[in-house]
Amino acid sequence: IRFKDIGGGENDFAKGSIISFEQALREGKISVKETKAGGGDDVGLLEVRNHSKKSILVNSGEIVAGGRQDRVFGGTSIITPGERKTVLPVFCIEKGRWDKKRKAFRYAGSANSQLRKEINVSKKQNKIWKEIDRQLIADRSQNITSAYLNLYKSDSKIDSACLVFFNNKMRESDSAYAGFVAVTGNRIINCELFGSSSLCTASFDVMLKSYMRSITTNDGPPKVSGETVKKFLDKFLETEAQQKQYLSKHG
Repeated sequence: IRFKDIGGGENDFAKGSIISFEQALREGKISVKETKAGGGDDVGLLEVRNHSKKSILVNSGEIVAGGRQDRVFGGTSIITPGERKTVLPVFCIEKGRWDKKRKAFRYAGSANSQLRKEINVSKKQNKIWKEIDRQLIADRSQNITSAYLNLYKSDSKIDSACLVFFNNKMRESDSAYAGFVAVTGNRIINCELFGSSSLCTASFDVMLKSYMRSITTNDGPPKVSGETVKKFLDKFLETEAQQKQYLSKHG
């Protein structure tokens, strides 16, 4: 999806000054720590600090594994440069583990579209756990700690090939996108739109990882028509009021 105004990608408040959370964590430009509440760690909040000179984009649905429990970020945030503490809302995606000894957090991709919808719409821990349990049962991947990441232990090679393919496509284009619609088989997985092309570019990898985790064994080559995609987009692009109502139900 491209901006109607060809200058939409150029008049970009964050152009060249924003990086993804994954890149920032990998390069040590952001730190993630547990937070304290009432004498103990607060499972619903994580502390982050930006150690770089660029803004860092943290997307809803991005996962950090480790700590005392695996967590998923509950909202999308831009962490501006500076060493000050920023506290972000998170949800637990591993309800059966609470380690006494803290582990370092590592990047673990993004939740699939079904879980991201629950995160963005319900914003309730019990519903997120129910959705994780549903997915684990459907995949026959139940485990002692109800760890969501257990679903993706064997997808690294597939993910790598897919990421390389689509990242090459992105590099060969002008990258001036407002967002993307992802399709597989006969269905639309998801759509994500951004206010600037740099925000879209910074989110490209996390979008891909979420979409790849949303594909099922029943999906085949994409067969969704352009007309079907247009009708889908019309549900939330025609008016702001329509958009607000649709997104409140679908994330």
